[in-house]
Amino acid sequence: MQLNQFIKGGMLLSLGSAIGALCTFGRNIVITRLISVEDYGIAATFGITMALIQMSTGLGVDRLIVQATDGNEPRLQATAQAFNILRGVILALVLYAVASPVAHLFNLPEVVWAFQWLAVLPLITGFVHMDSARFQRTMRFAPLVVIESVPQVIALIVSVPLALYFKDYRVMLWIITIQAVTTVILSFVFAERRFSIRLNKVYLNRIFSFGWPLMLNGLLMFGIFQADRGIVGIAYSMEDLGWFSAAFTLTLFPTIIFMRTAQNLMTPMISRHQNDTAQLELSAVASIKAFLILGMLICVGLGLGGPSLSVVLFGEKYLAGAYIIPWLALMQGIRMIKAGPTTVAIACGMTKLPLYSNMVRSLAIPLALFSVWKGWGVFGIVMSGIAGEVLSFMCFMYLLRRITKVDFSRLYLFYFIIALLIAVALLVSMEFVTALNPVLEILGACLFSLFALFLSLVFARDLINWVRTSDRNHDADSATS
Repeated sequence: MQLNQFIKGGMLLSLGSAIGALCTFGRNIVITRLISVEDYGIAATFGITMALIQMSTGLGVDRLIVQATDGNEPRLQATAQAFNILRGVILALVLYAVASPVAHLFNLPEVVWAFQWLAVLPLITGFVHMDSARFQRTMRFAPLVVIESVPQVIALIVSVPLALYFKDYRVMLWIITIQAVTTVILSFVFAERRFSIRLNKVYLNRIFSFGWPLMLNGLLMFGIFQADRGIVGIAYSMEDLGWFSAAFTLTLFPTIIFMRTAQNLMTPMISRHQNDTAQLELSAVASIKAFLILGMLICVGLGLGGPSLSVVLFGEKYLAGAYIIPWLALMQGIRMIKAGPTTVAIACGMTKLPLYSNMVRSLAIPLALFSVWKGWGVFGIVMSGIAGEVLSFMCFMYLLRRITKVDFSRLYLFYFIIALLIAVALLVSMEFVTALNPVLEILGACLFSLFALFLSLVFARDLINWVRTSDRNHDADSATS
């Protein structure tokens, strides 16, 4: 397949991801502004619960349709659709059954009905038409982008009137229900095949054999992305969960945007050289430097300007969470840095390495629980996450070097430069940032980020040369095609 098709597809997917993330972020800003911090914390428990159910039971049937050589087979698609319906029914029954225990776990016995409401959602989404997955086999990503992004746009639009009407956590129940219904409707609008279901034992066995590693990885990903909020919600008050969720969202949003865009662009650039050791080393080192720079910018920019930005976006009632934002930014920045070796591994077909890395990262969960037991508060939970990200990155780099035989010693000086810039930003943030002077602090964060970007690029000439070389190769491929 031609490189320009990969890049166009990657850009389209990045656009869809950006639209979805922007709408989700905008929706959260609207909700935080119009309901109380405590109600926002209660609303966050709904997202945590749904994430646990969906991420821990996802078998990736859409990916099977995309990757399988017979993914275009109607019987496979019909079996996948039947499996999704059965999964939705089972999850609905499970969610309804555990609604009361979950509500009491979060010390919310008065909202058992809301957790029972959540049981309807997997039942609805179980009827999604799988044609959008089949379209990806021929690089037709537009239907998928529309199906995933339009419900987010609609949710943003309706969030204002719903929040003004309900003025509490119920707004989130209606929003996620509207998103689920809209997603199913759009999947049928863009479908070309008639919706059919059937149970084929051979295909069901393939779904389970293909999906169980993804299900395990999904459970680990829940621990990485949601466990911190879950622990805060269980161990502390809903108000604490409210401001922590807002701060977490602020730091996660740019991380997701930068990470997905960079991975979509760099993966095909690296994969072309996976069988050439010398070129792979150049590509791996350069791409990891790119992610180091992006991670550093998240740490520096949000570490210095994030506290004030949170007050500007969410309001002064979320000022209690301003102190934790630089540390959350550090955690997300390291996660961005870890996306560098992840991208190299995926581009070379070493898909088990991210799973091993996530297993190491999950070790931070018992550490976070220990910090709660010792009374270290939310800060201890975040520091546990930072320790987990650092260990995960170190493990990933060790495994990648051992398998690919790539010499990463050229990164040592760059590691030092990036670490120094991050350390300076954190020290300045702890000493001078108060979140009470937004204009000055956000402006200072922008200026320091520009300085840090310039300094890091001075030590990343190989990255600049690699991008230029890849661009010339892309032009040559386009001319040949």
